[in-house]
Amino acid sequence: MALISLQNAQLAFGHVALLDHTDFSLETGERVGLIGRNGTGKSSMLKIIAGLEKPDDGDLNVQGGVRIVYVAQEPPLDGDATIFEAVTAGVARAKKLIDQYCSGEGDLDALQAEIEHLDGWNWEQRVGETIERLSLNPETLISKLSGGMKKRVALAQALVARPEVLLLDEPTNHLDLSSIIWLQELLCDFQGAVVTISHDRAFLDAVCTRIVELDRGILRSYPGNFEAYVTQKADQLAMEEVMNAKFDKVLAQEEIWIRQGVKARRTRATARITRLEELRSAHAARRNVQGRVKLD
Repeated sequence: MALISLQNAQLAFGHVALLDHTDFSLETGERVGLIGRNGTGKSSMLKIIAGLEKPDDGDLNVQGGVRIVYVAQEPPLDGDATIFEAVTAGVARAKKLIDQYCSGEGDLDALQAEIEHLDGWNWEQRVGETIERLSLNPETLISKLSGGMKKRVALAQALVARPEVLLLDEPTNHLDLSSIIWLQELLCDFQGAVVTISHDRAFLDAVCTRIVELDRGILRSYPGNFEAYVTQKADQLAMEEVMNAKFDKVLAQEEIWIRQGVKARRTRATARITRLEELRSAHAARRNVQGRVKLD
């Protein structure tokens, strides 16, 4: 069973369909790279998966009990908190359970089981190790940090939560090379599932087991890393170009026929005119590949 599934999703911005009756599913252990041109709706889709936004239509199904953590491009953090306090917010649930257990409140066996499931007893050690690995000073105030350092803090906060699904929007932005390599290694060893938006091809090559492209409102899946996607995408575009050329040829022939006047029997001519109208509608609705520009 998929951890997350999105079915027949629709999302529009004005008259532009960002998600056009499209589907997506995420399995345990997958590391998915979500790619596409800027403005195609990648971040909106990630927020829908995270439960932060809703599609205009369609169904989002999340397996019960699955912990999902989302890291935004510009993460919201409390400026008055220290780095240690901000990162510790990622284990707030485990800390609350430990407090309840130590005070003797509730079902102690159930509390202990959930704490162990969250690896809660070691939360302080985990927070300290994560802060050190990301080269952060635990006593520094968030308000004193640059945008890049805030991104590191948000990433640390997500990682210490031990999620089963990790959603990352441009996680390598502002990270130096050593931190990117560390993040790659961590994600490759991650036991849960990952969906990441990134323009860093080397990062996608190192981390991803599948590439999902948001292209003209439709999500298309390509097994393998970014390098494998490039080859598969080229084959797909070539086939699409051939099919469009055949379609355009038929449409052109029918347009010539209609201008010559209808000479065939009425029933047959009516059916052909109806087909021509359908061809015109399909051609008008076609969303062509972007980025092909000719300038004289």
